[in-house]
Formats: sequence, structure tokens, C-alpha cells
Amino acid sequence: MNKKLTIAIAASALLFVGCASNYGDNMSMDSKSAFLMDSKGMALYTFDKDMKDKSNCYNDCETKWPVYAGDAQSLKLPTHVKKEDFGMIKRDNGTMQTTYKSQPLYYFFKDTKAHDMNGDGAKGVWHLVKPSM
Repeated sequence: MNKKLTIAIAASALLFVGCASNYGDNMSMDSKSAFLMDSKGMALYTFDKDMKDKSNCYNDCETKWPVYAGDAQSLKLPTHVKKEDFGMIKRDNGTMQTTYKSQPLYYFFKDTKAHDMNGDGAKGVWHLVKPSM
């Protein structure tokens, strides 16, 4: 089952907190550190060992870095982020995964609350998704 996603930039910290606490099927961008997160405020990451439109994170890796999936065609984006930068791939195990600029997106298992960024820079190969303005 795919979820509908939207993406937005918060105009202020107060507005952002309101967006992040919305448990709808949204995607947003943190206004201070400019990284992508889901509607619950959970950070999204990319993995340097992935290839274009291909995940290389399975088994133990996938346990620590759960896949982020959603309906990329229903994204509502701010003007500086292009809709065509998002897509969906079918993973080797048959599940679907959302991509940003052809890079599969993940969560980090040690991010337990909104705005956690514990996975950024992990082992030098995991990075927050930071779209340029």
C-alpha cells in the first residue's frame, strides 16, 4: 500500500513544529538544518553504497536503516525542489522504496523522536537528505 506524500518548508520554528506533529502522510523539510523528514519529524537518509535507483541495504542493514516508501507521484513540493527528483523503485525483495534524485531513502533505528539526526555521517556512508536551495 502506497501513502500519499507532500513536502513543505516550514516558515518558522513554530509553524514547523505544527507540521511535524501532524501524523498525516506528509513529508517536510526542517527549516533550521534543511533536511528532509517525514510527517512525524523523522529524518530521512541516503546510503553511499546504493547505486542509482538501486538499494544495497538488506538484512541486518535494513533492520538498522528501515526503508522509507510512499507514493512519489502525489508529492506537493516547494518551488526549489523538483517533483521529478522523487521516484519509486522496486527492491530486490519485492518491496517498494521512495527515492530522491535516484537515491533510495531510509530511516535510522536510533532516531527515536522527531528531529533526531543520529544517523548523519554514520560509518562515513549515511547522510541526511539536504536538498539545496
